Amino acid sequence: MTDTTDLTDFRALVETLPPGPGRVVVTTGDLATIRFDHEPSRNALDPAMMVALSDAIEAVRDARVVVLSGAHRTFCSGGNLGAVRSHLAMPGAGRAFGAFMQDALDRLAALDAIVIAVVEGAALGGGAELVVTADLVVAAPDARIGFVHARLGVSPGFGGGGRLVSRVGPRAALQVLAFARVLGAAEAHAIDLVDEVDPDPHARADALATELLALPAAAVRGAKRVVRAAAPPVGRTEELEVFAELWGGPDHQRALAGNAREPRR
Repeated sequence: MTDTTDLTDFRALVETLPPGPGRVVVTTGDLATIRFDHEPSRNALDPAMMVALSDAIEAVRDARVVVLSGAHRTFCSGGNLGAVRSHLAMPGAGRAFGAFMQDALDRLAALDAIVIAVVEGAALGGGAELVVTADLVVAAPDARIGFVHARLGVSPGFGGGGRLVSRVGPRAALQVLAFARVLGAAEAHAIDLVDEVDPDPHARADALATELLALPAAAVRGAKRVVRAAAPPVGRTEELEVFAELWGGPDHQRALAGNAREPRR
């Protein structure tokens, strides 16, 4: 179980930081949306955006369908490296930071709503962890999904490692994680990391949402409950331990000092 002290500490830390320029834009209703918006960083999450994402998940709790997307034809390129270097790179920060985001993504996965991720452009690091939290993933042909944590000297820490195993199986997950490759949409579809590739993923997500909203709400919620009950556990406790151990360590510090650009294939 997540230590609530860690959650409080992270939120309290963020309140002491200067506000970042990124936004998490939320709409509510039967069809709700959560959209990441900071074009200069390709929608990378700064600490304030992480808190805003947590709050957005609470705001869409009563929705029947939730669509996750990014502005500017990019999903989310992970954590904002400038903000991480400035505010979160010290040893020990990983536990509070990871526990906070793990809790947020656990609550996203636990929604009664069907969650659809619309992936355009980059979904890297924490962005890839958001992708595997969704129930359905619709990707544009130009989408690039990468669990690139190893390039930064860390591991997934938001529950995405375990969810990746549940989605693609242990052998494929090990290759994705250990080699830190960035997969194109077709490659991601071939291993079931992506459900559909569509040249207009927003229109396709809207069509899926319309189809779901036409069905009895209780039946759709029941279907998700059945699938959730049968799914294997995602190993969040061990994942957080590994993340906290690596975060802020020498390999991570070296990677942050030298890594200012998106990893390439």
